[in-house]
Amino acid sequence: MGAWQVEEARPVIERLMAARPQSVDALDLAALLAYYEGAYPKALAAVEKALAIDAEDDQRQALRLLLQRTHDVTRHFKRYESRHFLLYLHEENDGILAEPALEALEQAHREVERALGYRPRSKVRVEIAPDVQSFNAITTLTLRDIEETGAIGLCKFNKVMIISPRVMAHGYRWLDSLTHEYIHLAIVNLTRNKAPIWLHEGIARYYETVWRKPVQGPRPDYLTPANETLLARAIEEQEFVSFEDMEPSLIRLDTPEQVQLAYAEAASAVDYILQVKGPSGMREVLSHVKRRSTAEAIEAVMGAPLDGFEADWRRFIQGQGLAAVQGSRLRSYKVADDGDTQPAVALNEIQSEIARNRTHLGDRLRQRGRLRAAGAEYRRALRAGPNSTVILNRLGETLIHSRRYDEALPHLEKARYLDPDQVHTYYLMGRLHHEAGDDTRARDALLEALQINPFHPGVYHVLSGVYEATGDDEGARKTRQVMRKLRG
Repeated sequence: MGAWQVEEARPVIERLMAARPQSVDALDLAALLAYYEGAYPKALAAVEKALAIDAEDDQRQALRLLLQRTHDVTRHFKRYESRHFLLYLHEENDGILAEPALEALEQAHREVERALGYRPRSKVRVEIAPDVQSFNAITTLTLRDIEETGAIGLCKFNKVMIISPRVMAHGYRWLDSLTHEYIHLAIVNLTRNKAPIWLHEGIARYYETVWRKPVQGPRPDYLTPANETLLARAIEEQEFVSFEDMEPSLIRLDTPEQVQLAYAEAASAVDYILQVKGPSGMREVLSHVKRRSTAEAIEAVMGAPLDGFEADWRRFIQGQGLAAVQGSRLRSYKVADDGDTQPAVALNEIQSEIARNRTHLGDRLRQRGRLRAAGAEYRRALRAGPNSTVILNRLGETLIHSRRYDEALPHLEKARYLDPDQVHTYYLMGRLHHEAGDDTRARDALLEALQINPFHPGVYHVLSGVYEATGDDEGARKTRQVMRKLRG
């Protein structure tokens, strides 16, 4: 079961149970099999029967607790199904996620098969937790894991799990995360769960955007401004997270910066393999990992021992001309707090006190309808904090209100470059393009906003107008339907 080969394990365990129905070892295996198949009541019954025979085993007690908590969380979930996936979620809270999730997963299935050669033998189970407590119950991940290390998804127990983007203060790239975790499932099955963490996370991070952008361009998607900055500083200071230090999990590293640097390094190592060996290089590595050690696999494919490969990769990134991008922002994962207000949270993110005070004054002027004066204050704030996405968006929004679209767009484009995961930037760009009459670009910006926060009512309001303006009756109907659901 450690390799998640459920189809292969099932007949073996069934024979064992038929021969020794009162064996605690057989019952433990039967419980695990049922759990990995998503049959939680059956799994609970098996482990409780084993506990009735021997209640002293700590691992069995822990399994029973995990099964009970998982069953309690998921028993009221609604099931959705596509050709290759079974999706379970809390319908009242998260029903609007089902259609885009399955569409993205099916696209990920096609692209992952093309890139890595993986095709699941049965439908993949996916669960979306509606809150932090439920996420902890089904994954064992904590609030600290979410906010400090960005652990908003997990592939374990033969299934994919993420937390609802509704729970997060700013949303997050939840469809990328679904793909990321599905790729982990592919790697487990392709290697019989023998791949090291750096290879796991590198492949998952490198390919996590394939569902929305199948063809990698000259600059791979993992090289965001924030990741380029992390790598450039690691090169300059010669302070990397070694492959060895990434074990047994990135979430055990000390700081969020180390975690995100490790992701960037691992994705860069995958990039290096592909640059040297071409599109088939990753398939070759995974094929060798399945049959031998990682060190032997790397040497067989790359022609160097593992430590030599790591040294070659570091020379590779040193030759890429990476440079720190001023104002780039690390991905942040903050669980929504009812006591927080978005404007106050945003102001606290501005590092310069002068810029923060100027922005606050601009906010007060804008609230009073004094748009020209507010714009002037935001420009002054930008002089003190020229790379603040908060100020760039505030100024852009003020200029949109004044219908000065050509002036607003460069500020929003800079904000998007510095922080490509900020939903508010895409929302403002959608508004700008819609009001300026470019509904194609408006639609693209708004749909990207929903990839980050599909619960943003303003996005749907503008998107409904875009669909109506372009005569897309079906798009308008679906958007109005979601708006009604969001209103409760």
